Amino acid sequence: MISRRRLTFQLTPLLDLLLIVIFAQFMDTQETTARIEQRAEQQVQQAEQKVEKLSQVREKALQKIVTLSERELQSQRKAMQAEKLAIESMKRMQVTQQILTKENREKSDQLERVQAQRDRVAELVQQLFQIPDQMLDPILKSKADPDTEKTKAELQRIKKQLQKLAGAKAEDVVKHLLTYDELTKRSDIWELYLTENGVFRLKIGDQTTDFRADSLESFVDRFYAIYKTVPQPKSLVIILFSYGDARASVRFAATQGLPVIAERLRTDSSGRTRYEYAVIGFAPEQTKAEN
Repeated sequence: MISRRRLTFQLTPLLDLLLIVIFAQFMDTQETTARIEQRAEQQVQQAEQKVEKLSQVREKALQKIVTLSERELQSQRKAMQAEKLAIESMKRMQVTQQILTKENREKSDQLERVQAQRDRVAELVQQLFQIPDQMLDPILKSKADPDTEKTKAELQRIKKQLQKLAGAKAEDVVKHLLTYDELTKRSDIWELYLTENGVFRLKIGDQTTDFRADSLESFVDRFYAIYKTVPQPKSLVIILFSYGDARASVRFAATQGLPVIAERLRTDSSGRTRYEYAVIGFAPEQTKAEN
């Protein structure tokens, strides 16, 4: 018969071992949990930092968007203002162009009228210069010495000049008149006329003075006295002498006295003014009605 053995186990050491194992697992679990919590906390902190950074980036982006929006609005306003100014400027330019076009048209019309009037005046002046010889010869030959060679040459020159003006183009006549006008602007024309009754009539500007002189000396003295009463003349004075049907002795006093008085006036002005004279010759005396 087989004998049976009893197995005897001591539970206390096993329990202690079990407790040690459980405690070791507990500690390991605690360490693992701590590591997990630490890692989780770090991840949370990192996430919070990322969120904060993203928030800052978002704020900056929003600020940039707002700034860009404001700039865009300003640009749009400026563009609208520029467009408005451009439209207003274009309208003003159109109005100005219309005004200029109208003025140019009016000036062109006015210029055409002036040119037509100028041409008409030139034609009339041409006709005036077409003096028949039967009218011109008595006037030109009425000088004191019509038969001298000098007088004949002068008369022939005047005739040729009148014929040239009579046959000239309108613009040439106008040029001649403008030349004379420029001459009168730069010089003074004094007109001396001897009437039929022997009275000298000296016209200087708007002033007309009558005087009598039967000799060269009296002519020079009285002419000089009148000269002293007039304002300072221009740099050139031209004295034009003509006469009516007066006595030859009185005419002689004037023709001989003109060079003397011209030299005296030049000396008195210290050379500031030139005095020249020209004997026009016979010219019928005009009545007041003709004037």
